[in-house]
Amino acid sequence: MHIAIAGPIATENIASFLTCNTERLPKGYSGAPLLATLIGELLKRGHRVSAFTTSTDMPADRSKWTCAMGDQFQIYYIGQRPHSFRPKFGYLGRAMDFFSVERAALVKAIREANPDVVHAHWAYEFGLSAVESGKPHVVTCHDAPDVVLKFMPNAYRFVRYLMGRHCLAKAGVVTAVSPYLRDAVQKYFKGSVAVVQNPLPDFLFLHSGHTQNSTQASGGEPRRIAMVINGWGSLKNPEPALRAFGLLRSSGHAELELHLYGADFGPGEVAEQWCHKNGLTDDIHFHGCTPHRELLEQLRTMHFMIHPALEESCPMGIAEAMSLGLPVIGGDESGGVPWVIGEGGITTDVTSPQAIADTAKILLSDATVWQACSEAAVSRTCETFTAPVVADLYLGEYLKAMSLPVECNIG
Repeated sequence: MHIAIAGPIATENIASFLTCNTERLPKGYSGAPLLATLIGELLKRGHRVSAFTTSTDMPADRSKWTCAMGDQFQIYYIGQRPHSFRPKFGYLGRAMDFFSVERAALVKAIREANPDVVHAHWAYEFGLSAVESGKPHVVTCHDAPDVVLKFMPNAYRFVRYLMGRHCLAKAGVVTAVSPYLRDAVQKYFKGSVAVVQNPLPDFLFLHSGHTQNSTQASGGEPRRIAMVINGWGSLKNPEPALRAFGLLRSSGHAELELHLYGADFGPGEVAEQWCHKNGLTDDIHFHGCTPHRELLEQLRTMHFMIHPALEESCPMGIAEAMSLGLPVIGGDESGGVPWVIGEGGITTDVTSPQAIADTAKILLSDATVWQACSEAAVSRTCETFTAPVVADLYLGEYLKAMSLPVECNIG
């Protein structure tokens, strides 16, 4: 089968699939390494894959793109305008015309590649391009347009909301990455939305399981707590978790360390400034943005993770930590978070510092609970989030899409 994958794809994540020198290629679109995991699994199975992404380091043009080749693999880079509303390169900002320049180029590139089916990720410019290509297609939702707009009420998100609504109204086959998200987007789609979770990379399962020794798990010194959050804001909800750490320290857990990773959580950045202002810097380590492999190696040394986000559809940071045997504390009303965690951690009210602290005390004081959560975390990820499991589900959706009549919906 010739399968097109359209979505945010960074060159660094798919470089191993290419036979050319990648140093001069556009950087692509970072933020979704899971697409490279899916592409790799499809290539292993003998399918031909054409990938389509956008990149802001090349000029936007309705008729031009850059293409790179590999064995049974090729990737098309489409220029993306750098600004949402401000004009540049003779074009309006991309949100002003609903990404029409990028979509037109994506559609032409997809038609040139002529795949059997197009699998688009996110129901915005990539989803609309798949629909408009006239090819059999699957659109995977990674968020709900109205929920994103609720948490980020601005003009750009309103444009994205309209794009998402239009895409889902026109799409042939739609999937969502968790039951929570399925329920959130079902009202926009005429058919039945299937649930297909995100895949974790294969290397996580080579040595799955927690590497901490039993002494640390049952009260050894020190014990480290991890938080991986990309961006400081109300949706990510870091403040209650940081205050919870202060409560833990003041209630007799002086041995604890909190390790913070992600944008805005590095030395001197927003999180550290807030902690200084609120007197919460003791034994908090601000790592900030960390290379993925290095982050995972550091997570192996942690005792558990706190994930305070108020809403996420299928948080892969949680699944990655669980694959390493880390129990996770997450929000009991945080979208897809409880579904991902399952028995691999404990959910609570993440808007309450005291509730987070009380939940953390359970994992700190009861080695039996910690061990049960750790083992359940590894089991859940192995059974649910491996690339072969996810690819099997998507291949079924591709066949479904190819059996449907498809109309060209440009415009």
